[in-house]
Amino acid sequence: MRGENQTGCMTHTSKHIYFAVSVQHFIPTGGIGSFFRGFLRMANHFGWQVTVVLDKKPFGQSREMMEAQSSATYFWPPEPLSYAAHTAATQFTGEMVNVSKVANFIEAFKLARAENEPDHILINTPDAVEAALNLNLHKKHPTTFYTHHENLVVPMNKASKVFGPSYNGFLYLIPQIPGMTVATQCDYNLVRMGHLSFAKPPIVLPMPIPDPQLMQPYSGKREGVLFIGRHEPRKDPKLFVKTVAEAGLPAKVLTNKRGVKKFEKLFADAGVSDPEIKCQITGEDKANFIKSAKVAFHPALSESYGFSAMETLAAGLPTLLIEEREWWQAFANDGVDLTSKQDATAALCSLYGTTQHTLQSPWAQHEANTFASWNTYMA
Repeated sequence: MRGENQTGCMTHTSKHIYFAVSVQHFIPTGGIGSFFRGFLRMANHFGWQVTVVLDKKPFGQSREMMEAQSSATYFWPPEPLSYAAHTAATQFTGEMVNVSKVANFIEAFKLARAENEPDHILINTPDAVEAALNLNLHKKHPTTFYTHHENLVVPMNKASKVFGPSYNGFLYLIPQIPGMTVATQCDYNLVRMGHLSFAKPPIVLPMPIPDPQLMQPYSGKREGVLFIGRHEPRKDPKLFVKTVAEAGLPAKVLTNKRGVKKFEKLFADAGVSDPEIKCQITGEDKANFIKSAKVAFHPALSESYGFSAMETLAAGLPTLLIEEREWWQAFANDGVDLTSKQDATAALCSLYGTTQHTLQSPWAQHEANTFASWNTYMA
């Protein structure tokens, strides 16, 4: 089925790009959804036409996303296969390639191509890679797999156990596919992917900022320590709450809807009163909430990139990361502050008491360089 271009027309532009992504991750505040919002903003700047290839019809947050991003055109299969059998099987095997999702992507690609062939295919979901291979799209059009998957960039012995061996095996084969380029967000990820074999060298294409309001000057009140992310062990919210509690500092949290109650309980158990918790906000509201904090603290155990740090750095916010959790190296040249886990409370207190905020974020130049990199790559 074709989801209409929300402007009601098809426009002729210099480039036509397929953006393949699963509905599961096509949400405004998720990492992949945030990448899409930034990418579409950049595409509109350059006059590129974007067709979003989805495995299912958007619903809930994904429908809200589609309706808000009206300059793109959307395709999904009219009668998608169910994922119920796949979900049941993964309870015993761990996550594996979803053959029903692959079939749905195949149908969506066919529908999109019936309207217009692409100049470039940008794949954000591994299952969509299998669909592209089935249709030989990577042999007909320039095709890029953009990394969002932690298991592709961390050492194999540190890979998430949520994914079964067959899934990881498929993931590690993607870089070896002739005719497909692997792109990642930063130079540090190129280093981390050094254990993989590539058909062609991987490249860096930074993420455009989805909410450019982050880079605008801010004159409001600044107070509190900010955490951005879901309430899950990998983000280590317990260390954040423990550190803020020991420091005696006010807390701010930006999370998803399901995380609100979990954070409220975590703060209550730690004796932290009146934390300011927001969920699922974007645009001006999100930018102002981030900039209203005095310091950001992101203690995540691991990140495939670290989008939360990118956002707070873009906002000119002093950003504290844990040194032994090595993902901070993605931002080694962007002015992050570092601490050991053991010294986190003292470091946070020191940073909070002495910090100076930037009046104009240097990320504006970073963003200009990001646009230039993508424009050169898509030429």
